[in-house]
Amino acid sequence: MSILSWNCRGAGNAATVRELRDIANNFAPTLFCIVETQIDRSRVEKLAGSFGYDNGYAVSSQGRSGGLGLFWNNPIKIEILGFSVYHIDCSVEEPGCDPWRLTLFYGEAQTHLRYQSWDILKGISTLSNLPWVCIGDFNEVLRPEEQQGIGERSNAQIQGFRDAIDVCMLMDIGYLGQFWTFEKKVRGGTYTRVQLDRALVNADR
Repeated sequence: MSILSWNCRGAGNAATVRELRDIANNFAPTLFCIVETQIDRSRVEKLAGSFGYDNGYAVSSQGRSGGLGLFWNNPIKIEILGFSVYHIDCSVEEPGCDPWRLTLFYGEAQTHLRYQSWDILKGISTLSNLPWVCIGDFNEVLRPEEQQGIGERSNAQIQGFRDAIDVCMLMDIGYLGQFWTFEKKVRGGTYTRVQLDRALVNADR
């Protein structure tokens, strides 16, 4: 079983669709998750065949913000447990393997509303006893050193994310690759770099 989560930041143009198709072909993940699609649910689900998958499930974006998509092939059984503008929650069963839980997550883009996504995460944490993987773009950091450049985040802002993870009894498993998952050029020719995307798991199940 392999899972790939990709922040596409817009699946509505041909260049992005080609990039996503190449990623799916090159890595051939069992489950292909895309975050921040910025388009309607039906348009995302229609991409399943183009990416080489039998099935797709998506949540529409809110204007130009958010949007989630999940793709898989028929031997995998996916049961959707719930969804919102911030998440897709499902159970996953592969032939010959025990079922487990996957949540694809997108943190609220607006700082003053980010607590809404943490409330959702905490609310769904007790809905299943399956081993849990929560993956996606959380739009927040766990430590100040996970951001470089202008736009420093407040301790209260960071603590909101940390508190949500603690309540859910999740832990960051880390990853191999480039440390920064988001980079934006800002005025003056410098960059803001942030680690926004991560994978979390529950340690005791």
